[in-house]
Formats: sequence, structure tokens, C-alpha cells
Amino acid sequence: MSDDIKSTQVEFEKITFTLNAMQFAQLTAFSLGLPQLYFCREYLALDEETTINHCKQRILNLIANKEISMQQLTHLLTEKDYFDADEARLRLGPELVS
Repeated sequence: MSDDIKSTQVEFEKITFTLNAMQFAQLTAFSLGLPQLYFCREYLALDEETTINHCKQRILNLIANKEISMQQLTHLLTEKDYFDADEARLRLGPELVS
């Protein structure tokens, strides 16, 4: 693994370490230019760790393919509002509220 890739992964982990699964799902959607809750319905059925790992992989692939930069990702993290899991459920539909 090259030093650039390792460095990117370390930086990525630093800026995303506080995100929960639903916030990762929203960041993934923002990164792809999709509506905020695009992935939330899909990921609500999965456990937190699986969701986070899927989203991390999607975002890291975007970075590796130079479709998004760390600067753009940081901007998305600081400039967008993110819903927690309960708020995402409410916004997706009352049938998803436990």
C-alpha cells in the first residue's frame, strides 16, 4: 500500500471518527451528489458496523478514483447538517419508527 493511500486513510479516519452509521450514510450520499437520505433506508436494516464499513469503502473508492478530494469531504462534513438515526427514521417514514 502506498504512502499516499495510507495517509489518505489516516486523514479520513481522523475526520470521520465521530460519525455514526446514519451520518456515514448521509455523508456517502452527499459525496455522490445524491439526496441526503438516499442510503439511509437501505442501511437502517443493517447493523452499525456493517453500515459504517460499507460507507467507508464507498467514500474511500471515490477518493481513490479522484471523484472527491479530502478537502471536499471536509467541506461536506462541516457545511451540511446530519440527522441521527431517530431523525432519519422519522424523515423516511413513520413505518420505520421503532
